[in-house]
Amino acid sequence: MTDWSPATTGDTHLSVIVPFHGARPHAFACAAALASQSYAAERFDLTAVDCGSAGDLREIARRHPGMRVLPEPSGDSYAARNRGVAESKAAILCFTNADCAPAPDWLWSIARAMADESVRVVLGRVVMTGSRALDLLSAYEDERAGYVFSGSTAELYYGHANNMAVRRTAFDALGPFPEGARGGDVVLVRRAVDAYGTNAVRYEPRMVVRHLEITSHGAWIRKMFVNGRTASVYRPVVATRSMTEAERAEVFRRTIRRHGFSRAQSGLLFLLLAAGVAAHRLGRILSLPDSPRRP
Repeated sequence: MTDWSPATTGDTHLSVIVPFHGARPHAFACAAALASQSYAAERFDLTAVDCGSAGDLREIARRHPGMRVLPEPSGDSYAARNRGVAESKAAILCFTNADCAPAPDWLWSIARAMADESVRVVLGRVVMTGSRALDLLSAYEDERAGYVFSGSTAELYYGHANNMAVRRTAFDALGPFPEGARGGDVVLVRRAVDAYGTNAVRYEPRMVVRHLEITSHGAWIRKMFVNGRTASVYRPVVATRSMTEAERAEVFRRTIRRHGFSRAQSGLLFLLLAAGVAAHRLGRILSLPDSPRRP
């Protein structure tokens, strides 16, 4: 593993790619967060791909002249990411969404993780704020990611394009993202695991973005429903599975221990997770009819 230091990673050039699709007012916050990165401005380029921003992107680009704007007439977010990759030059590709606000040291965290040349994909922590319930769920999601990505069970590995970085050589070999359906990020991560092994995918909890769209536990449960529908789309393409009840219980126990949650907090988290599992299963039952194109 390569030792990290500002001297070694500060020279790493990064390409940031963000699809913009009807995310007002979060899109303005996303752009401001990217413009406020502590990473040197000359060491990264920012490409915004317009796949249906309802004109907001023109105003955002006016406020942030360093942002390059590309059109994506199809309106598909994965086609937008592929377009951004094709038009970018850096060896490391960084992805987030217009409804997320990266932390100021987001790019530093990516560069630090990618200093290990054996790493092909890095996934960061997605936090939700606004209520105690979301704090509990964020803690659980962080523990779950640490559990999955530190293990060797390839079928549990997943992706989330709102906080992900990919080495270009790996993207060129494994990509592009499947277009026209959800779950393209999961497909890419699973391809990376199949090609390079689980050690090629790393979870970096210091690589943080805040999910601006999820502001209540109800919104999170609705997201779980969507994720369930999405799972039925990508599972015919790549081998994945949900966590077992025993695996969920272990992550739950680890979350409680790490954060010292009270009985009341633990009980609330249990109820929220049970609702999320039910929503996910319902989403799978009512699955989307389309599926990603096979390679």
